[in-house]
Amino acid sequence: MRSVRGRLTLLVLAVLAVVLGSAGYALDRQISHTERAAFDTRLERTLKLSQATGAAAVLEALPEGDKRLDAVLRADGSTLRLRLAGTEVFRTGAALPASAPRRFPRGLSTFTAGGSEYRALSSGLDDPEGPKLARLEIAADLGQLNQRERSRRRRIIAVLAVTMLLAGLGTVFAADLVLRPLRRLRSATSAIAAERDLSTRVPVAGPSEIRTLAQSFNAMLSRLQASAAARERALVATRRFTADAGHELRTPMTAMGATLELLGRDDVPAEQRARLATDAQQEQLRFVQLLDGLSALARGEAAPIERRPVDLADIVDQVVAASRAQYPGAEIDARIPDDALIVIGWEPGLRLVVQNLIRNAVIHGGAPPRLRVAVAGDAEAIVLTVEDSGAGVPVADRERVFEPFARACDGERPGSGLGLALVAQQAAQHGATVTVDDSPELGGARFTLRLPPTPRNALQSAHS
Repeated sequence: MRSVRGRLTLLVLAVLAVVLGSAGYALDRQISHTERAAFDTRLERTLKLSQATGAAAVLEALPEGDKRLDAVLRADGSTLRLRLAGTEVFRTGAALPASAPRRFPRGLSTFTAGGSEYRALSSGLDDPEGPKLARLEIAADLGQLNQRERSRRRRIIAVLAVTMLLAGLGTVFAADLVLRPLRRLRSATSAIAAERDLSTRVPVAGPSEIRTLAQSFNAMLSRLQASAAARERALVATRRFTADAGHELRTPMTAMGATLELLGRDDVPAEQRARLATDAQQEQLRFVQLLDGLSALARGEAAPIERRPVDLADIVDQVVAASRAQYPGAEIDARIPDDALIVIGWEPGLRLVVQNLIRNAVIHGGAPPRLRVAVAGDAEAIVLTVEDSGAGVPVADRERVFEPFARACDGERPGSGLGLALVAQQAAQHGATVTVDDSPELGGARFTLRLPPTPRNALQSAHS
């Protein structure tokens, strides 16, 4: 049987068959031993009581026998005989078959004659005045005893059979009750599988094992639901990213194509040709920036290959110095502590965050752009803030600006739309948060990167 109920029933019946069969066999053996012992005791008592009759038969030559003794022996199916020097001199009781042994061995013995089983007892006369060669023998038919044993065994087998039948029915009923919560669990899981609704949960009820199984199944459903939701979000994001990337890449390519087409004409004046070449170079630069951004996003999706102690204050100092040279028209005020601010992270990713925040502030910081870059740390967090003097980010766009290709307001501002996406990506990989609000002093946007502090044991482990 493949069902649990069928297997449980067979197992219980098998165990009961072994236990009850062993108990029935032991009981039958015990009763048989007791009855046969009682039978032997009766033979011994009868033989002992017949000692006087046997002695009288030898010494006083009694007639054919004692009628009362003969009646008792016949009622028990027993035969009493007296042998003297190997010759039978006296017999009374039931008749023995012709095939019965002419003499019985001393003590108790069993023989078969005429298709029946007999029990025999042979002993010398106890009378000291009697002949030494006289032997008194008694034999009794075991037919009634054997019949009682067969009848008793049939009753034991019948009782065992009825017990097994009742036990089987009881086991089926009990298994049905015990497995009912499991059937409900199976029905619930089948419904979930048919409807493919991972938000449904199976009921937690029944015995502790079933409740544990249901809880484990619900936990698995939760993980599958989270995984499916994450996969769906990733699929949607991938589709949107692909569409946005195609659109963003198509724009500079189309512009470059149109510019190159004009440059190929002979009737374009030299001054216009120079402007077209400049436009083509700018579009090519935008195209390269888009590719660089897409490549950086792709690299950032993979786990950083090395995380080690990094001095964030030193990184900010280096990036600010490079930005002042790269953006000479921008006014950059840096507030960097002299002490090191150590975090466990990926140095290229952290450098990319600082570079993109400063570049974003330069692009959107007005004319001329004014920036304030500050980094500080305490026991709770290490905080990097980049403020600018631009128009700021509207409240409605403060979450969307961190998405790939997203731009605030009407999207006409310069930039590839990937810089802040890279910042958000690296912040997530470093367990940090990045937010944007208004700069209270410069009036523009203020981007805040909050990194968790580095535990001392992790820092010691990293150094070791």
